[in-house]
Amino acid sequence: MDNNTTVLITGACGGLGRAAAFAFAEKGYRVFAADVRAFEDPPEGVTGVIMDVTDDSSVESAAGKLGPLDLIVHLAGIYTMDSFIEIPTESLQRMIDVNLMGAVRVNRAFFPNVRMGSGRIIIVASELAPLDPLPFNGIYSVTKRALDGYAHSLALELDLLGIRVTTVYPGAYGDGMTQAAIRSMERMSRESKLYPDVAERFRRIVLSEIGKKKPPKKFAERLVRLADKRKPPFRVFMNNSLKLGLFSAMPIGLQAFVLRRLLK
Repeated sequence: MDNNTTVLITGACGGLGRAAAFAFAEKGYRVFAADVRAFEDPPEGVTGVIMDVTDDSSVESAAGKLGPLDLIVHLAGIYTMDSFIEIPTESLQRMIDVNLMGAVRVNRAFFPNVRMGSGRIIIVASELAPLDPLPFNGIYSVTKRALDGYAHSLALELDLLGIRVTTVYPGAYGDGMTQAAIRSMERMSRESKLYPDVAERFRRIVLSEIGKKKPPKKFAERLVRLADKRKPPFRVFMNNSLKLGLFSAMPIGLQAFVLRRLLK
């Protein structure tokens, strides 16, 4: 890889983001590691960029300081587990602001930096995005479904300009998001007034799936291989759960029946 090849990574201080920054640097990319906090102990080839994807001026300021980009990797995201009835409005709005609008802001502000005709954008959604939302996980799923729809339309639009947009759907990896999911499930089990017992049973089921997580480095290595492809696919699935796929394929009535048997 030519050491003039540049990549911007959002959410670079998270588990997957940090692993990605190191992996791209090892392959010879010039990496701009963007996050709301400083990127600690960056290796050679990695430059930290302070940027808040929920703040227009912060994103625009960062875009104005960087030169041409060959690739943007969207990894900024937050997770919460809650019921749609109980979640505070501000928490739901923040999820949308980070998980969906963060990517929209970054792509709009940095589009003039992306090399026309050869630039790439990788949007990391979730394996839950194309599946039916699960109870209590639906808030996160809805934001990722919206991101998936945005990425699909953007891919068709930018393909006309020679810029490939790839959406990645990762399953469980041992990253900070996974730990946030565990903390969020524990909080809901303690605080929910409507679903305390159900939330605890659901937490145990989800933890059994999280136990199958893979190291962030494995994800980062696959991400680099994807970026190095001459013509990457529009969609890539990584380490996805067969059980979740089968559940999503069921009619909603059968889904409700299975959940009642498992959770009540």
